[in-house]
Amino acid sequence: MTSVPKSVSNAQIEAIPGWFQEYDVDMFRLLLERTAEAGGDLAELGAYLGKSAVLIGSSLAPDERFTVIDLFGSEAGEEANRAENADQYLGLTREDFEQNYRRVHGELPDVVVGLSASVVDHARRGTHRFVHVDAGHLYDNVVEDIDAARTLLKPDGVVVFDDYRTEHTPGVSAAVWRSTAEGLRPFAVTPVKLYATFGDPQPWFDAVQEWVGASRWKHEVQSVAGNDIVRLWWEAERTTALPLRNGLRERAVRKLRRLRG
Repeated sequence: MTSVPKSVSNAQIEAIPGWFQEYDVDMFRLLLERTAEAGGDLAELGAYLGKSAVLIGSSLAPDERFTVIDLFGSEAGEEANRAENADQYLGLTREDFEQNYRRVHGELPDVVVGLSASVVDHARRGTHRFVHVDAGHLYDNVVEDIDAARTLLKPDGVVVFDDYRTEHTPGVSAAVWRSTAEGLRPFAVTPVKLYATFGDPQPWFDAVQEWVGASRWKHEVQSVAGNDIVRLWWEAERTTALPLRNGLRERAVRKLRRLRG
């Protein structure tokens, strides 16, 4: 596809139902800008209604490809996967995603309907500078998604994992932290997402640490299994994180119903 980088406002992102905390919006902006300096493709495994996809797509250069893969309400393979899909994403369609994306960008990315790990059959391998993984939450599926992300990424590419510590997604936590023994190098975490690379994490750690010092977010550095990691958060997160997230889910469902008339 051909495209040029286009600025996307926080208001445009907020207009799309879904879950994307402001500190993660800021982190995406930073890392998309920094990874764009060397160039490379983009991918999102699990798109929901396009809230984060429109921001990722804003970084797309003419010679790059952006691949989005999701079941979009299609039948999942295993029974447990089908149950999760029906419970959390009932009614999600490709048309909803494409409508939201076109409102912001006009031209669609490469949209694939299928299991997230099959992205390796649709996107170029070893060329990606930024991959966002926000697909299935079952342990075996996440392990496959991590392997897929590694296959897509350039040696110094950035991968982001959603729900790495959320209470209802222990499979994500187990799979992501297991991968730190197999080459995954985290360099930053928020209450919702973990940011990592399979290459040298130091340049990314330095970039985040430099930026966050002038940001509005609370932050500290922790050493985890030999890696220095920037942790950032919003002060009120400690007391309002779960009610806020539940409220966002309810508002997103109501907004989607209104959009459908």
